[in-house]
Amino acid sequence: MNSKCSWIAQGPGIFLLCLLMLTGLSCAASTTSNVAVGEIWEGEEGDSLEKDYVIKDSVLARKIEILDVKARFTGDFLEGLVIVRNRKKKTIPFEVKFEWFDEDGFPIESNVSHWTPELLYGQESKWLKSVCPRPKAKGFKVMIRQPNPIEE
Repeated sequence: MNSKCSWIAQGPGIFLLCLLMLTGLSCAASTTSNVAVGEIWEGEEGDSLEKDYVIKDSVLARKIEILDVKARFTGDFLEGLVIVRNRKKKTIPFEVKFEWFDEDGFPIESNVSHWTPELLYGQESKWLKSVCPRPKAKGFKVMIRQPNPIEE
């Protein structure tokens, strides 16, 4: 009976320890802090462009609002524009990256695709704009994430 009572006394302690370990893991730094803002594909014969917003980082989504996504062609080059707004009164640092796709939906590889640091001051709205470095792109995706400093 003593062994049974000692297991019952230890059981809640073990449960609490496991719960604390799981809570600690869920609070660990996330490497997937990207916000997939949206994709736009050229409509056929002048149809309107498709817009879709998917926000993956809930903390950043509470701070930054996507107001609109636009696209146009400048010659053969697709230009993408995202209008974002700071929902808060304090400055929010973030990083942005545009990814480009061909007519089959495959990514267009480029050496100039990188994360660019940006700031949104309190209640500020800002245009984030980029032009595909290669001609004939048909779509793009914009990603926004919290700053991800390089560690040495």
